[in-house]
Amino acid sequence: MSEKKIQEQFGQVFIDAMASFAKKDIKTTNELESDEFSHVQNQDIRQALAETLYGARWLYKLGLALLATDKEQYAHVRAQIIDYASICEALLADILAQGYSTNHLQGNQFQYFDLRCTRRMHWDNNDPLRSINNTTFEWRIKVAEESGIIDAQLARSLNGMRSKRNTVHLTRKIMSGVTYWSGFAKRSHTTMFHLISQTKSWLGT
Repeated sequence: MSEKKIQEQFGQVFIDAMASFAKKDIKTTNELESDEFSHVQNQDIRQALAETLYGARWLYKLGLALLATDKEQYAHVRAQIIDYASICEALLADILAQGYSTNHLQGNQFQYFDLRCTRRMHWDNNDPLRSINNTTFEWRIKVAEESGIIDAQLARSLNGMRSKRNTVHLTRKIMSGVTYWSGFAKRSHTTMFHLISQTKSWLGT
């Protein structure tokens, strides 16, 4: 067997081992849909949430396998924070749509589109998710807290996650002086699961 052929086979073995490790102990997208996101009403959102969470966990395992450090770890953590925040933002949209449809939203904020409460919210009664689609992550957090869907501590954690996610804009990252480290990803992961738990409890599922 030629040296080149041996190198090619070694490379494939390494790739297969990495892929196997990255997928180990991670729920499939179907499992995530039926477990973590069973309370999500919109099927497209439920599928997207499962796919995004699967990808984030796969990326986390890949980072472990490669022992990512320094700038590689920054990229690894940054991607996870963005995904976990996206999951939370979309999950809140679906839960709030369910809350509006059943007349369970409370407080003042859900009646206004902006946080200063100067622009009335024009709800689409037939498709409230369409109305929520144009709102900010911060708006969704506030409405969820006012409606008792999430508690104050989780609202603070979600806003912290939101601030970190917003440093996807590099000028904001530079001005804020944010440095990504592994604890950010772990904290965002924990916050996401608290949101899953509290939204399930609120819906009684």
